[in-house]
Amino acid sequence: MANERRAPATERVSIFIDGWNFARATYEGLGIRVDFKRLLATLAGDRMLVRALYYIAEWSDESYGAMSNLRRVRAADAPPPPPDPAESDRRRVQQLGFIRMLNRNGYQVVKRPVLAFADGSTKAAIGIDLALDMPALADRCDRMILVSGDGDFVPIVRAVAARGVRVQVVASQSPMAANSTPEHPRPFPARASDDLLDAADEFTELRDIAGLIELQEQRRPSRPFTPLEPQGGERSPEPAEA
Repeated sequence: MANERRAPATERVSIFIDGWNFARATYEGLGIRVDFKRLLATLAGDRMLVRALYYIAEWSDESYGAMSNLRRVRAADAPPPPPDPAESDRRRVQQLGFIRMLNRNGYQVVKRPVLAFADGSTKAAIGIDLALDMPALADRCDRMILVSGDGDFVPIVRAVAARGVRVQVVASQSPMAANSTPEHPRPFPARASDDLLDAADEFTELRDIAGLIELQEQRRPSRPFTPLEPQGGERSPEPAEA
């Protein structure tokens, strides 16, 4: 019918999170721990979520070995204590729990091994997977949200934008980290590239949504109140230990 009102089309969105960059920006830069359920709800909003991909750097025995060797070389004058044989297993179990948490809360996790460099820095080549996944999903999305400030993603953003997909970058351009002081200035880690923001259609500053995605620590239940002086003036007995 000519006068029939059509319901507005639901915007289809996919979310791509550079876990390495995001962890540095939030935990080290803003000083917050992230609630990943709230993060997904905040980014997706009332849109139709097609995919939420989380790219993570995975520590392996080879990665730990390479990093340990680098530390020994750099600390030749003061050799570090021998490595704990259980440390690798502990970290692996910890990361596995994190990955399972993401998988069970709406994310698809993409893993890449950590690479250790001669200067002591580490990185994972997640750009390879992201460069393949964003164009592959372009025909199914109206919007793509890239959670990263890494300038290496500029060509990818331009490529999917040229196919008619609106690209939104979520990152931070804060000049200083949250724990920075005048006495000990600390630049913001993983600060967003200007070139990346210029290539995107929209930019969301992480500081502006920090309160929406921060993990709310559960408060411990308070202990029942015990008066110090009971009626009659006698001193109350010491409370029993829980």
